[in-house]
Amino acid sequence: MPTILYRHDQNISPADVMKIAVYAEHVGRQCYDVFAEDGSRTRSEALSRRAQAVSDSLDFGDEPYFSLETTKKVLDLRDMVSGMCFDRFGERGHMGKSMDLLGMAQDVDDVLDKLAVYHLSPEELEEAEAAWAHEGQFFPTANESRDAFD
Repeated sequence: MPTILYRHDQNISPADVMKIAVYAEHVGRQCYDVFAEDGSRTRSEALSRRAQAVSDSLDFGDEPYFSLETTKKVLDLRDMVSGMCFDRFGERGHMGKSMDLLGMAQDVDDVLDKLAVYHLSPEELEEAEAAWAHEGQFFPTANESRDAFD
């Protein structure tokens, strides 16, 4: 588990707070994380509570600040939504994340970069590098992609 260091010198704007608020609102209204065999879906109480907790803890002042507790709530919500939480549903039980949700998640990650720094242990770093190397083999290198267009 990475060590998370929280920044005290935050450079947060009201627009950053609004990005988090819009994300929490979308998750609280549009995302589902409990799915039944009959195809029905519901929002768990945990997901609803986390989205509401984030909304309730935001500072909408001219010079906003994210407390340690608020930052943890945003991290918890982001982690929950990045898993088995979906807002797009199709035929025969297909589900996914909308481009809106993915864009909002990227905005949240950008704000979190201003709030926290992650440090990996040597073992975690080695594991991450191995995963990146494995995933990297599926993407063309710069030379391979140029060759494809020649």
